[in-house]
Amino acid sequence: LLPSNLQLIYNETIKSINFGQAVLTGMGIRAIVETVCKDINANKDKNANRKDLCEKINDLATQGVLTKKDADILHKLRILGNEAAHEVKPHNNATLTLALDVIDHLLKGVYILPLLLSSSDRS
Repeated sequence: LLPSNLQLIYNETIKSINFGQAVLTGMGIRAIVETVCKDINANKDKNANRKDLCEKINDLATQGVLTKKDADILHKLRILGNEAAHEVKPHNNATLTLALDVIDHLLKGVYILPLLLSSSDRS
């Protein structure tokens, strides 16, 4: 139910946490957030590709796609991923697992539930 590029990075991120690769998991979490924001913004904003991830998250909150609280949470995931990518900082497994729980919730809300609802409307 996910776009193929998103499914790819999601699967690789799950594999990385399962193999105890904390830095790569953090980078994968950031990549997932980036991919979701890019995907949503691409449909709404022709300049989305020119914006950094911070601006993309803020745009989604401004458009009402995310609440302010949801945007704040995604900013925390963005920072976690930035620390992994730029500082080679491994986060502990509990933090990464929580971050992936947030990712799962995001993916359900953005991709899975809307598809399920639209298919049930056709029945």
